[in-house]
Amino acid sequence: MTREELHALIDAQYDQLDAIQQQPTFLAFEQQFTQVWTALGQQVLQASVGQPPANPRKKTVVKPDLAS
Repeated sequence: MTREELHALIDAQYDQLDAIQQQPTFLAFEQQFTQVWTALGQQVLQASVGQPPANPRKKTVVKPDLAS
């Protein structure tokens, strides 16, 4: 993940983070803040790791083929 990709993900959530400031109680603020940051963390983790494979049983090669 590049710095620009991270900034794009955070920029997409900025309006929600800004709207949290209008919550009447700290409990409501904390609950929405946790929801937004959890969703953002999930997006960042998925972008860093990559998409899951179509077939989860398919083995992947972790070492390059040294025979060629």
